[in-house]
Amino acid sequence: MAPMNVWRGRMDRWLSPLARRCPLSPNAITLLALALSVVAAWLLWERRFLIAIVAIAVAGTADAFDGIVARVQGKASAFGDFLDHFADRVSDVVLITGWLLGNGVRREIALAVVIAVLLNGYVGTQIEATWRERTYDTVGRGEFVLALIVYPLISHILVASYQDDFYWHDYLVAEWMSLLLVVFALLGIAQRIARARKLARS
Repeated sequence: MAPMNVWRGRMDRWLSPLARRCPLSPNAITLLALALSVVAAWLLWERRFLIAIVAIAVAGTADAFDGIVARVQGKASAFGDFLDHFADRVSDVVLITGWLLGNGVRREIALAVVIAVLLNGYVGTQIEATWRERTYDTVGRGEFVLALIVYPLISHILVASYQDDFYWHDYLVAEWMSLLLVVFALLGIAQRIARARKLARS
């Protein structure tokens, strides 16, 4: 699988022609992506997994699209960058919470997931604030959005396949998948701290 920064480069090439003709401002697209994330979180909570996957995918595309529009139309701004980071953190919280609540994950695991994912995002934002560098070669938001597309699909398959043994084949698996999110978040944090040390030394 190609690294996330490679996929971002491909999306930039694919979406740039559309971005040049987009009538919406980058900030409006950011808010639209946030609204779609809230809707997707509600769908996850309601266990409407297939519809949620579509909403998450569209929200993730819109989240990338706002930056492309800002670049190709020359509309990049400090407030737009701030709004994008703020919307990303809110989206992370609502999407993760929707997934956790919809699958009945125990609160101890749920708390660990939310804290780990938020800290991962915070460290990335702090690197950018300190060294003016945004890196996509560490485990970050793109991977979490991808996980929240794959995870509901797995849950949908399990619900359809194991109605008679619902807990063990769905809720228990969801908890293991949630713990995997913690592992990936901690890996991303470690990668980003290592990157910060390298930047400090240079």
